[in-house]
Amino acid sequence: MVLSLPDGAVTGGDSEHADGMPRSGDFPRSAAVLARMRSENFPVASRILPRGLRQHLHALYGFFRLVDYAGDEAPGNRAALLDFLEVDLKRAYHASARIPMLRALTPTVAECAIPYDVLVKLIDANRQDQRVRRYRTFTELLDYCALSANPVGEAVLHVFGRAEPALITLSDRVCSALQVLEHCQDIAEDYRQDRVYLPTEDMHRFGCQEQDLLADRASTRLCGLIRYEVDRARRMLEAGAPLVGELSGMARVAVAGYVAGGRATAAAFFAAKHDPLCVDVRPGRWRTFAEWGRLYVLGGAW
Repeated sequence: MVLSLPDGAVTGGDSEHADGMPRSGDFPRSAAVLARMRSENFPVASRILPRGLRQHLHALYGFFRLVDYAGDEAPGNRAALLDFLEVDLKRAYHASARIPMLRALTPTVAECAIPYDVLVKLIDANRQDQRVRRYRTFTELLDYCALSANPVGEAVLHVFGRAEPALITLSDRVCSALQVLEHCQDIAEDYRQDRVYLPTEDMHRFGCQEQDLLADRASTRLCGLIRYEVDRARRMLEAGAPLVGELSGMARVAVAGYVAGGRATAAAFFAAKHDPLCVDVRPGRWRTFAEWGRLYVLGGAW
C-alpha cells in the first residue's frame, strides 16, 4: 500500500511490507514536523532551554505531531498507519525504529525513562478518533483526554525527572484543560471532519444543534455553551496550576509556559465574547508572556 503525502513530506527507501502495512516513507519527516512546530508556537521548546532538554522535547513533539498526522490528516488507511506507528514505537524502545522521527525518539525514551505505556496512549486516542465521533457527557470527554492529552504532560515530566504521582495528577488537570480549550477553538474545523467534542448533553442543555457549528457567527445559545465549557476548562487549569510551584529551574520555565498559554487562551475567549466562529480565538503573545512571568515568579497562584 502506498499513500500520497502532504506537501513537505518525502518518501523513504523502505519497500512496502508484504502484509500490506505502510512504509516508513508514508510519514512526513523532521523538516515538515518542525516547520509545523514553529507555526504552532510550541512553548516548552523555547530557546532558553538547554540544548539537551530542547532536543528531547523536540523529539517528543515530533512523535506527537506524527501521531496526529496519521489520525487526522493522512489520506488512505489511517488505521493501518496507526498500527504501523505502534509497531515502530515498540522498535524505538529497542533502537530499531524505521521512521526517522521515531529513530530520533529512541535516545529520549531511553535517557528520560519514558514508559512505552505512556506514549502508546496517544496512538490509542487517534484510533478512538476513527470510531468515536461524539461524546455524550463531559466525563466521557475527560476519558478521551486521558488518552489524547494527559500523556503529553506526563512525558514532559519524565524529561525533567519529575514524573511523580502527585505531580502527574496535577499535570493531568492542566493537560485536560488545554485539550478542552483546543476543542472549543476548533469546533467548526472538527465538525467538518464529522467530529463534535462538545458533550451532547451540554449541547442539548443550551439548545444547540450541530449545524450551529458551521454558522458564520455563533448564536447566543452557542456562545453560552462555549463560555460554559471554557469556564470548566479554566477551573481545571487552575486546579492543576500548583504544579508550577512544585517545580524549579527549567522544569518550572517549561511547564509555566503550558499553563500560561491556557490562561491566555481563556482570556482570548472572553475578549471574543466566546464566539470561535466569528473570531479566530488564539492567545495573545504578550498576554501569554505576562502570564508566563507571573507563574514563574508566583508558582501556580492566580
